[in-house]
Amino acid sequence: MSVRLILRYDKTVRYSLNPLIAVADKIPGVRVVLAEDTGELYAAVNEALMNNEKCVVGYSILTTMLVNDAFLSELKSILKYLEEKNCITIAGGPHATGDPLGTLFSLGFKVAFIGEAEESLDEFLRHLVNGTDPFTTKGIVFREEDKVIATGRARPIDLDKHDPFPYWRRIINPLEITRGCPYGCLYCQVSYIHGMSYRHRSIEKIVFYVKEMARIGVRDYRFITPDSLSYGLTKISREPDTGLIEELLSSIHSALRSIGGRIFYGSFPSEVRPEHVNKDVVRVLRKYVNNREIIVGAQSGSNRVLRLIRRGHSVEDVLNAVREISENGFTPSVDIILGIPGETREDQELTLELIDEVIRNNGRIHIHYYLPLPGSPLGLHPPARIPNDIEVKISRLIGSGKAYGSWFSQKELSEKIIKLHERGVIAPSIYKGPTMKTF
Repeated sequence: MSVRLILRYDKTVRYSLNPLIAVADKIPGVRVVLAEDTGELYAAVNEALMNNEKCVVGYSILTTMLVNDAFLSELKSILKYLEEKNCITIAGGPHATGDPLGTLFSLGFKVAFIGEAEESLDEFLRHLVNGTDPFTTKGIVFREEDKVIATGRARPIDLDKHDPFPYWRRIINPLEITRGCPYGCLYCQVSYIHGMSYRHRSIEKIVFYVKEMARIGVRDYRFITPDSLSYGLTKISREPDTGLIEELLSSIHSALRSIGGRIFYGSFPSEVRPEHVNKDVVRVLRKYVNNREIIVGAQSGSNRVLRLIRRGHSVEDVLNAVREISENGFTPSVDIILGIPGETREDQELTLELIDEVIRNNGRIHIHYYLPLPGSPLGLHPPARIPNDIEVKISRLIGSGKAYGSWFSQKELSEKIIKLHERGVIAPSIYKGPTMKTF
């Protein structure tokens, strides 16, 4: 059977979709269409039906996308239409993994893919092409009338066996070099989507993709990893593998020498854990990278809160990292979250003290308002209250340029997510159908 996979190619989730496009492109009998708007999606669906192709429509969903009333209303309308046309609707991404029941029953998808989906999507599509049962695929949760069936988590993938993006389409994004995180911070989805073990792409493969990106014309090279200084580690450690990090950066630098490519490492879209920062590893970065800013994941200035959320480092580690980074000619940009559930005013005042110290050491503050996201242990617990006087201080820091971030819009997002949860759109608290079963 011929299968047409139509992906709603929203640029905000392209990093999640690109590895899946790379998978599906290589399956005989599957035609992949990227629909950049609703009109293109409907046109592709109608063409698939006219050609008697099996129609599969996929979305990658972030929880924050659902607070847009227009998006949510349109999504539900599209899914209803697709169900009437007998198209299989599938959803993946952080929201589908964290809230499969809401994805199926509140939004209306047929199938939710749980966790990383490279191998499960491959298996699902091959079943459709071959005329076998796609609902035996590992790593999915699906509706069957009023029942929910889960097939169990798929095994973690080997990054070296999968392309990070479909470079043959001239589609690229920052190169993922590490997946998984052993820390399991309570506010974060990463460990619970990708697992608690580090998996690294080999240096040989990284250099291969860097060269393919260069052929397309890329000149600035950025990398996706939960911690840029974790490369090569196999377990929790306070010491980075400085030698392997230098081998990685040296290999990339050599591959780019002839075109003058620039390496951005330890900066957006990634960061570094503070306890991994030391003089030797910062000197390695200074030798090879072009970014002058290094992002440090601190999150709180309260050691009590850091223990509560299982960060695995202390405030003192943050200050040591900031000083080391600053003394070696970089600007430390420190991530801070306020409103973490369980946080008290005293904790918030300690965080303000940390902010002041970072600024005194020539650093900047990237300030975040806590977002309640399904799929993390803290999940949809509402944010801790932030007193008005502390909010005023944050506003002044942002206004002065000493801090930056989407503080006010994140506060609004946080409130809307909680309201969607209360309405049962996100993580419906009461499921009235048969108990979920697995096989």
